[in-house]
Amino acid sequence: MTVEKTVKNMIEKKVCLKMVQGILAFEEISDYTLQPVPDNPLFFWLEAEDGPGFLLTRPDSFFEDYKITMNREDLKDLLAEEDDPEKIEVFVIITVPEKMTDMTANLLAPLLINEAEGLACQLVLKDVTYTTRHYLFSPEERRSCG
Repeated sequence: MTVEKTVKNMIEKKVCLKMVQGILAFEEISDYTLQPVPDNPLFFWLEAEDGPGFLLTRPDSFFEDYKITMNREDLKDLLAEEDDPEKIEVFVIITVPEKMTDMTANLLAPLLINEAEGLACQLVLKDVTYTTRHYLFSPEERRSCG
């Protein structure tokens, strides 16, 4: 069984998450909180108590054609066998350089989050054309902002 993911629900409050498989380069950290950035519904903070913080967004906010295919094996640690795969939300990590208009998203390794269960993992996609650095804004938008 495969599931094509599109985004639907909005996270409106602080959510505690346990990474069932750590984020690449931060595998030893498993406890995070996810919360919306105040006054900006497109972005979220994923933060470890004594560790890193990541800026996240939902990929469909910037990449209309972004779709990933997940199989039951990819979701096994996030869902009980009878659970609906639609519970899983997809987020991507944003890199914020000095010039904000040059922000990029890691579309190659999205985060999968089951908010109801408080579980998350990072999925490294295979056989896709996505990379770790896709600009959020078009070249025209980046030029016009400075």
